[in-house]
Amino acid sequence: MKSKKYIKNSKSKTSKLKPHNTSIKNKDTQKPPFPIDVVYTWKGENNSNDMRLRYNNELKYSLRSLELFAPWINKIFILMNNYNPPSWIKDNNKIIIVEHSETFPSADYLPNTNSNAIETTISNIKNLSEHYIYFNDDFFLGRKTKYTNFFTPDGKAVVDDYVLITRDTVKDKNTLGIKFPPNSDSMYKHIPIPQIKSLVEKFNKKYADYIDWIRKIKKRNEKGFDICEKYDLNAPCQQIHYPIAKYMYSKKKAVLVNNNHINSKNVWYVSSADLTLKPKLLTELLDIKPMLFCINDSEEDVKKRKIILKKLLVFFNKYYPNKASFEK
Repeated sequence: MKSKKYIKNSKSKTSKLKPHNTSIKNKDTQKPPFPIDVVYTWKGENNSNDMRLRYNNELKYSLRSLELFAPWINKIFILMNNYNPPSWIKDNNKIIIVEHSETFPSADYLPNTNSNAIETTISNIKNLSEHYIYFNDDFFLGRKTKYTNFFTPDGKAVVDDYVLITRDTVKDKNTLGIKFPPNSDSMYKHIPIPQIKSLVEKFNKKYADYIDWIRKIKKRNEKGFDICEKYDLNAPCQQIHYPIAKYMYSKKKAVLVNNNHINSKNVWYVSSADLTLKPKLLTELLDIKPMLFCINDSEEDVKKRKIILKKLLVFFNKYYPNKASFEK
């Protein structure tokens, strides 16, 4: 099935924006010298007890944040299992829905709900620009951004400086007998990830057996560390973000930025489980307006989660009160 342009651009009806949302009509945002797309991997509007698969309306507000604070973005691709666009999207040529069957090179890998495996196929998206930013649906922009927050003017990716920390993936014996790339000892931070398609393709080719191994793992338990233990590997052993960032940096196609200032004026990470203990966190977030923030769905208690989701919906509608041009 071919990728579908699901949305048709139209002028936004947002004349009554609150002050911090006025950037939807901002004309002074620096225009990139090359196209920059955004890619989301999305599980759909599913009701699930699995925190990795359940739907909390995040995508709608994450997309609103892009239109408000990154109008320089070119196309937006949403990579999902089956063609089932969000119910609140209308026809527009900005957003393109892509199925897993279009990016996985073989049906033998499908169906697949392992995000680590799905992420290895992003560079296979048809017509994806050379420069793109990978977003999760719980990533949000909190104020106006420039393309230089993600890429340099000459096209280098701006990556987290933790790439300088290196640890071998293999502990003692390589029981799988495959070539592993240099890795770090941590999952990539909860921030948007700039990548360069041609470099990712070269990485995938150089470590083809490793990529094939990841794609064959069709389901993920929690962070996927159980697979690492099974094969006597250091965790994380499946996530490719730091290995790719290291590869781009080694090819002089990336520059480093320090993202350790979590809960600063630039980067915030909020666990939804913390909102019960720290009810003022969302108010602080509204006041500070960091450039990037993540609100991670981590509350497992069903009753608490229902209360938190209601609070989050109020928060999102305060931060992003007006529909974007692509919404019904």
